[in-house]
Amino acid sequence: MRIWCVIIACIWMVGFSQEPFASTQNGWEERRSFFQKNGYLWIKQFYSPDQVLLLKDWADQIHQSSLTLAALSKSSGLPLQILAQKMRGSLIVVPEAGNPSQICRAEDLLSCYPDLHQFVFGTLTTYLTTLLNEPYTLFKDKINFKWPGGGAFPPHQDFPAFEFFGPREHVSVMVCIDRATLENGCLHIAQNWRETFRGMDGIDPQLLENGTAVLPYIVGGKNHGTIQPLYADKISWLPIEAAPGDVVFFNSYIPHYSEPNRSDAPRRAMFFTHNRLKEGEYRETYYYTKRADPDNPAFHFATPTMSRMK
Repeated sequence: MRIWCVIIACIWMVGFSQEPFASTQNGWEERRSFFQKNGYLWIKQFYSPDQVLLLKDWADQIHQSSLTLAALSKSSGLPLQILAQKMRGSLIVVPEAGNPSQICRAEDLLSCYPDLHQFVFGTLTTYLTTLLNEPYTLFKDKINFKWPGGGAFPPHQDFPAFEFFGPREHVSVMVCIDRATLENGCLHIAQNWRETFRGMDGIDPQLLENGTAVLPYIVGGKNHGTIQPLYADKISWLPIEAAPGDVVFFNSYIPHYSEPNRSDAPRRAMFFTHNRLKEGEYRETYYYTKRADPDNPAFHFATPTMSRMK
């Protein structure tokens, strides 16, 4: 399987025939306009069935590696954060705050799985560069494991967690591994959020008009990073009940959240965050900092995980 995955990565247009937009110049312009206006773009059946199987295989391997690291942490007495510092070629594994025996997230996937790196570059990064008419580069990468009973990711924006690293705008791509439903905690995206807060006190009107406003959020405590309820309650939310192989592009300012997994099936999704290449390459710096200071609350922004402020 690993031999032919690079070949698949090069055929990056495979699986796009079911897009809601035609693959023409006008189609690209329509997609670009939709993304710029709404802050997100959901493409169904982006990946072919064979590519979906490949992604599921990677997800299984990553989870098994995460469990191995968790077992090593238990047997050695070294916390997972210390292992991440000492084993820089390993995954960064984060357990759930409410269930430390359950893996919530694994990061720095591409350092451990170079074939996955080639696959992502040949599909998502290439597509994003074409979509937005400028080169993009990877900023961070992770997989969220939302197992049955897995915790929620409350309403938040990504930018405040990223702003200290340099780039002023990011685009994340969610790759759906399992079918996402209301019951298992699918992603919810804010609809027309700029119109919702137009004229509201406490929000810079120019930044809001540009789609780069940061809504007031909670600092510290178990809800660190969560948009303040006064603002979150005003948002109209769109549930993304995505199927395996679907992808969702969304920028770092659009509010989003997900509910707990109340089903008996997993809801796994990979997230590949990019920034404009002209703003620099920050992925190495991001993960160096994360390994050195894993409990920094910036790395636990609106997540069901623990940091030193929670």
